[in-house]
Amino acid sequence: MNKLIEKIEKVFKYIWSKIILLASLLKKGYMSDKISIVRLVLYYVTFAFLIFWIYKILDGSVKRKWHNATFVEKRAITGYLFISPWILGFIGLVLYPFGKVIYMSFNIVNQYQLDFTYKWVGLDNFHRVLLVDIDFVIELQNFIVRVLLYSPVIIALSIIIAMLLNQDIRGKGIFRMIFFLPIIILNGALLENMSDYGGMDIQLSFFVLDVLNTVIPTFALGLFIGLFEILIEILWYCGVPILIFLAMLQKVDKSLYEAASIDGANSWSIFWKIVLPAIYPAISVSIIFIVVFLANFDGNPINSMIFIARNEPSQKEGYASAMALVYASVQMVIIALLFMLTRDKSNKKGRV
Repeated sequence: MNKLIEKIEKVFKYIWSKIILLASLLKKGYMSDKISIVRLVLYYVTFAFLIFWIYKILDGSVKRKWHNATFVEKRAITGYLFISPWILGFIGLVLYPFGKVIYMSFNIVNQYQLDFTYKWVGLDNFHRVLLVDIDFVIELQNFIVRVLLYSPVIIALSIIIAMLLNQDIRGKGIFRMIFFLPIIILNGALLENMSDYGGMDIQLSFFVLDVLNTVIPTFALGLFIGLFEILIEILWYCGVPILIFLAMLQKVDKSLYEAASIDGANSWSIFWKIVLPAIYPAISVSIIFIVVFLANFDGNPINSMIFIARNEPSQKEGYASAMALVYASVQMVIIALLFMLTRDKSNKKGRV
């Protein structure tokens, strides 16, 4: 234990020497970039704090408190220590950038090399996003409609396919791989090509189209092709929900199915009384994945609009931050709404 404390002290002294060196460089004017200065200071201070925190944990007084702590307190401390890297990562990689985006959305941001200047404009950026930029509002409406229409269809198809893959059939591992393969090979260029030119141009040859034209009337052929393209796109999003529902189905004891069959229950009753309650908690998780996936794939036009706005001289980071904040807010509202509609209400504790 003493050797470990000595090593921690050496690391702490090393980081402190780096901080002193950084301060001397700043004083002599060798570093002029403000962003790099702030990042380096935060970096060294964070590591110094972590080392000091570990040192205090290993200190004698803390050890005595640890030995005198109850079992519940020890479990709580162990849990906090276990999730502390995630908490620090969340603060540094999620919370801080999100707060930065909120601040930038109320400013006109100009960039010179790596230095930023801010000019407060209040709600002007949001006024432009919601009331002036009609294209963004239209795409936002299309996204909302798309999510609300696609989500129940994706959930329903995923449940059906998961139930089929849960059966004792030969080669079910291959079928699982086939349905999950689109998630693995999915990339922006492929999905953008399917969105711009249609999945039918990739999936069907002109010969197949001619055959369909002989069976289906010409006026209905376009509708059929459009529905087929939408079906392909929906199946493209079903990979992860299928795996989630399949994992939930495999946890169900098969004796429940046998007991229900002995009692005379049909397949429909088994689905509503056994299958659906078993997979219902996973629906909310799948909803979150679907909304986030639909919002962030590379072919989404809103992401392209935000990227273009960020690089245009007349708009830049402030306007792009306002667009991103509105877009993220819409996603969170949709997720909250769908989560409330699909949450498991059976786990609520009743009043005594």
